[in-house]
Amino acid sequence: MNNEPTDNTLNIGGDTRSQGDKFADYLHAIRARWWIVILCLVLGAIGAAIKLAVTVPKYQARSVLFLEQEQNKVLSNVKEVRDEQIGSLDMINTVVDLLGSYSFAERVNKRIEWNDDQNRAIKDPDIPTAGEIPKLVTPRYRKATRLIDIFVTHTNPQIAMKLANAYAEEYIRYVFEKRSDASKNARRYLIEESERLREKMRVSEEALQSFRQRENSPSPEKQQLVLETRVQQSNTQISELEARIFQLDSDLNIARANPGKVDELLRLPSVLVEPKIAKYNEAIADQERQMLLLSQRYRAEHPTYIANQTQLNSLIVDRNNTLQNVVALLETARVHMQAQMDEINKNKKSHETDLLAVTGKSVEYNDLKRELDTDRTMYDSVLGRMKEIDMTTGFTSSPVNIQERSLGAASLNDKPFKIYLTCVLIGLAAGIIIVLGLNALDSSIRTVEMAEEITGLTVLSAVPQKNKIKAGKGKKTVLDSITDRRGIIAESFRSLRASIAFLSAADTKRTFMFTSAIPNEGKTFSSANFAVTLAQQGLKTLLIDADLRKPSVSSVFFNKHISPGLSDVLANVTPLKDAVIDCEVENLHILTAGNRAPNPAELLGTLRFKEILDEALLTFDRVVVDTAPCLAVSDAQLIAPYIEVRCLVIRSMSTKRKTVLRAIKALDDIHCLPVGLILNFIPSGDNDYYYSGRYYGSYNGKGVYGAQTT
Repeated sequence: MNNEPTDNTLNIGGDTRSQGDKFADYLHAIRARWWIVILCLVLGAIGAAIKLAVTVPKYQARSVLFLEQEQNKVLSNVKEVRDEQIGSLDMINTVVDLLGSYSFAERVNKRIEWNDDQNRAIKDPDIPTAGEIPKLVTPRYRKATRLIDIFVTHTNPQIAMKLANAYAEEYIRYVFEKRSDASKNARRYLIEESERLREKMRVSEEALQSFRQRENSPSPEKQQLVLETRVQQSNTQISELEARIFQLDSDLNIARANPGKVDELLRLPSVLVEPKIAKYNEAIADQERQMLLLSQRYRAEHPTYIANQTQLNSLIVDRNNTLQNVVALLETARVHMQAQMDEINKNKKSHETDLLAVTGKSVEYNDLKRELDTDRTMYDSVLGRMKEIDMTTGFTSSPVNIQERSLGAASLNDKPFKIYLTCVLIGLAAGIIIVLGLNALDSSIRTVEMAEEITGLTVLSAVPQKNKIKAGKGKKTVLDSITDRRGIIAESFRSLRASIAFLSAADTKRTFMFTSAIPNEGKTFSSANFAVTLAQQGLKTLLIDADLRKPSVSSVFFNKHISPGLSDVLANVTPLKDAVIDCEVENLHILTAGNRAPNPAELLGTLRFKEILDEALLTFDRVVVDTAPCLAVSDAQLIAPYIEVRCLVIRSMSTKRKTVLRAIKALDDIHCLPVGLILNFIPSGDNDYYYSGRYYGSYNGKGVYGAQTT
């Protein structure tokens, strides 16, 4: 036997199940707690019946108002007396609030006639009061339109319809009254305003007339216009004279520099416009045109032609002689132009002085005239609006119309089938949610897949719950490996035997230990059945009950406590061969726990237990040890290093995940990690799900040889 502990590595897995596996988990959780779903369905049906019993039938009628977008004005140019732009969003919201107010409900209640010829069926107790009407009416604005729906809900369909129409009609009447009141108030205002404007206009006219008499001028505006024209003309003349003087000064400088040079002097603009020179130039030009005509009729030797040529030459000589005194002529012309410009400047200043005086008076005059024009315009506008009001009184169209009258009331109560269906679906959903919630809160290990993913260890066998240990006072526990060798439980332990046999170096591994995290996991049941399967294989097997605190192997096989046993052998009171007893199973021998020991941990913690194992292996082919839970006491950790194959038993649907992980860690801390897990007491009837289809598949309900199991 290898006495050294196995150095395995703890590898705890995570939840790597596929969506299909998770869905299967949810489905089987619902199947496992089907009674909760059924209970919720029944409660939903009961709730539907109660709702139908207590529901009072209600009816809803609707009328529709159409709000036209317009703006009625009494004064277009003066001021707005009434602004009813009822198509704006603010105004529509105001209308909705008004329709839902208590004051408007009072108007409707006073106006409506409940017991008319068309509504004789309305009973007095059903007629709502003014305080109850606002609770029945729900005005609602349709977005992106100018429509307002008036919904009325009541248990009597005739009352709902009558109220809906009454509300629409009363609002039309309300708008008409408001518009009539506004017209009367506007006319009264316009009359008062016209009297005020007439008096104001008279005062303005008197002030303007007083100004004209005081200034002795009918219109300062005309005087101002004349003076402005004269000043403008003076400015124009001064500009022209300044340009001519500038040109004249320039030509004088050239004339002084070129005395007697006729050609140079004739190029000067000032010389050309000098009257004498201009007269000679004009005469010379005429004579030259005459000579041109004579040259076409006569020859140069003709007396007429000669006479005209002589006259032309005489004019040129006279002009040239005059040009000798051109400087004096230009200087005289400059003196004359300067005097003329001085005179114009003097007149301009005089005109400007007069203009300033007239402008000061025109400011006052314009104020008086403007005031009079404004008063006259306002007065004329008021008179025009008064005539319009007189003509349109009683003919103004309403900005609100009834788009749709209520012709009946529709029932608001759901049909019984719909109520039943809704309540049953709600109950079904609630049941499923409760079941899934309980499933989410359940932290126990339920399936093979879950056990392997959480712990990282292989599940060596999955044992169903069909024929679990049946123990009672005076009744022997039934081992399925003995009583039902064709059953699925016996087959699961044969699978455990095969799984352990496939471990590496299985031929050299002869000692086996079964432990659990906490009590009541089925470790004794597993160790006893496993030992039976080893013996049935022909192996001489010894089953040792090492749970010295709560021993149960003796009760399983003999239905009573038998001693001496392991405690006596550990205490060297009884030899091993005398403590080992036979049982009804061939090749299987039992070493019970023996007499009660006051110090189990001290006995198991000595090397004597290892000596007992070595001595037993000299006689037996296999040794199976049933130990105490490893988290409850430390007995399992004390003997685990001497065992070659360690198995951890987990109770399906009971053992918590954290508990299993703590147990594995406790064994791993002493380098005695279990070789695998035994998932015990899997719920029967749905084994494919819990087995994950890996172990027996369609053979779950049949024996090994095909016979139906009981």
